[in-house]
Amino acid sequence: MTPTEDLINEHKAIKVMLSIMSKIAEDIKANKEFYIKDVEQIVDFLQTFADKCHHGKEETSLFPALVLAGIPKENGPIGVMLQEHTLGRGYIKEIKRGLENCKLGDTCSGELIMTNLTNYVSLLQNHIHKEENILFPIANKTLSEQKQKEISEQFEKIEEEVVGHGVHEQYHDLLNQFKSKYLGLI
Repeated sequence: MTPTEDLINEHKAIKVMLSIMSKIAEDIKANKEFYIKDVEQIVDFLQTFADKCHHGKEETSLFPALVLAGIPKENGPIGVMLQEHTLGRGYIKEIKRGLENCKLGDTCSGELIMTNLTNYVSLLQNHIHKEENILFPIANKTLSEQKQKEISEQFEKIEEEVVGHGVHEQYHDLLNQFKSKYLGLI
């Protein structure tokens, strides 16, 4: 499997979570009850699976390899992707702030949570589209087969050492639970 194929597989899981987040945001907007614990688990998924693992692979392995191969870091797709990673982290921080307000008994910040869930979903949907249609084709064309093999090995190391053994499987189990609960899918 090439590095971009690995990242596209992770995109599939992230897209499922984005659908779940959209549903929760809709529920909050409709003044329906939402479960703080579920949103906390979503934040954990976003911070660990989407950011630490997925974005970590891109930021520590794929993007530097592309820069070494002559793709500019600034004023190009890599710079845009990095900027969007930072923006996404800001949305996650705001979701967490809203959750903390709810847990402290302050006026529950459902609107803050809803707004940032929605903003994150929109950002990541566009981000994934740009990666899969612009950046990844550039990577596939630019990087040699040997370099792609090295990056894939780095990806495996990130999964084991940074994220942890078996963590992917735990998140896929969570996705399956939430697909059933929020999307009516089994």
